[in-house]
Amino acid sequence: MQWNYQDDHLYAVVNGIDNLHTIYPKLFDSWQAAVLPAELLIRADEGTNFGWPYAYYDQFQKKNVLQPGYGGDGKIIGRAAQFSEPVIGFPGHWAPMDVLFYDGNQFPERYKNGAFVAFHGSTDRSPYPQAGYIVCFVPFRNGSATGDIEVFADGFTGVDTVVNTSDAKYRPMGLSVGPDGSLYIVESEQGKIWRIMYKGDKKVFGEAQLTAMEKRKSRTYIKTPDPKLDNLQTGDRLEGSILYETYCARCHSRNGMGDKSRFPPLIESPYVMGDKSALISIILNGMQGPVKLGDKTYNSIMPAHKNILDDHAIASISTYIRHRFGKKASPVKTPEVSEVRNPNTKVKIIPKG
Repeated sequence: MQWNYQDDHLYAVVNGIDNLHTIYPKLFDSWQAAVLPAELLIRADEGTNFGWPYAYYDQFQKKNVLQPGYGGDGKIIGRAAQFSEPVIGFPGHWAPMDVLFYDGNQFPERYKNGAFVAFHGSTDRSPYPQAGYIVCFVPFRNGSATGDIEVFADGFTGVDTVVNTSDAKYRPMGLSVGPDGSLYIVESEQGKIWRIMYKGDKKVFGEAQLTAMEKRKSRTYIKTPDPKLDNLQTGDRLEGSILYETYCARCHSRNGMGDKSRFPPLIESPYVMGDKSALISIILNGMQGPVKLGDKTYNSIMPAHKNILDDHAIASISTYIRHRFGKKASPVKTPEVSEVRNPNTKVKIIPKG
């Protein structure tokens, strides 16, 4: 949060919820879950209500919609119409952590009419690459945005495609202005601090410079993902852990040890560490009858999940199980699940990147 002395109001950045597809697979597809709901920059007037937990802001529709846990489906507005709207909605899961209104004299004058926002970057954006990890500028006046977000500082990740959050070398966290008008950025991974200074002619800073900065939005960790081109198609361990807790832990236990009676353990099981197709088939189609592991036989019914979970969800569960309980066995890709589900359909695996 920060006070803006230009209009004498309190502003704040807000993180939205995750896992729309994982929790509500019949209402939201993977692309929607990767980009929704919006992260927010809000003006906190006395008595304002931004709708939590009953509503969220959709930056594409530019309006509040009803949360799925309260009867929403991504389109229904209902009681969400009564809530306040933000100054601007950022892409989902970018994790804004700090907002700063520039009051120095070193930067061009335009930067006194808006806010800098530091994004810590996403952790759950499966099946697409992670995103955020930048410092942006939001131009606005009198509590209203006057343009789209501008990429002000980037390159913190060290790579263009952040598959897992840990791939990012640095993650912006905090902002401050020095006595000479320099902007300071601090990050969380290695405790590094950057000082940004402007040494050009402030009078000639204009559209040409802004156009050059706009081109940065083509980078994978900034741009909105394309449903086909930007799908890395590898099961996501974070999503898999959530799905495992929902669909598997009741029988196989959180620690993968089973119940020592009816349900077999998963730890170092040949069903987990062995052929991926066999594991995928069991999750898709279920299994029943005696299962012998070591000197013990288990006899229970494993229900089918093919009508409950899509291919990426099953790839994510399989990847999580194989990593945690199978001595970090290789991950499972979504097309590999599709091939087992539809054996007569050839599925092309798109190279990573």
